[in-house]
Amino acid sequence: MKSLPLILFALVSLAQWAAPLSQIFKYERTLTNGTLIRLKCTAPDPYDPLRGRYLAVRPDQAEAPIAKGEKLLTGQHAYATLQTATDGLTTLREIHAQPPTSGDYVRVTYNWESADKANVSWPFDRFYLNEALAPEADKWFAESIRDAKGIIAEVRVHQGLAVLENLTFDGKSLRDILKERVKPAKP
Repeated sequence: MKSLPLILFALVSLAQWAAPLSQIFKYERTLTNGTLIRLKCTAPDPYDPLRGRYLAVRPDQAEAPIAKGEKLLTGQHAYATLQTATDGLTTLREIHAQPPTSGDYVRVTYNWESADKANVSWPFDRFYLNEALAPEADKWFAESIRDAKGIIAEVRVHQGLAVLENLTFDGKSLRDILKERVKPAKP
């Protein structure tokens, strides 16, 4: 009887660790096993004092046709099937209320409908940066945003979960571009 509080404490402690560990596991599994998709996007550089510097990533496409017979409610999670064009960029093909049985798809939030097209929110919106690289990212972004090539978000998708892996410009990783531009201070 005296060990009951200890057992309860152990179970609660285990549960507190299990929830975040399961999330980490799902994201790592997606990064390891997920299909790589590439999305053209914009990425302005805001600052959040609590979360640090990040690029606010907004894929260019936020609308797609609703699959025939589907009824969606505002704020509802929906599932967008994906298609890859010949240029290697991925677009939303159709929005469904339930996960498709085959092919790659991503879980999105349905916002509203206009002319048989659904406006959706992507499940990611931030690409966090090292504080030392963030000011240079802001300068680089201002210089590069007008380029026709655009910024490409590399995202891994697996069973509807989408994880933003990297941003690239002209085939080169943003991290590599920033490391080249920021020279370490000499002692």
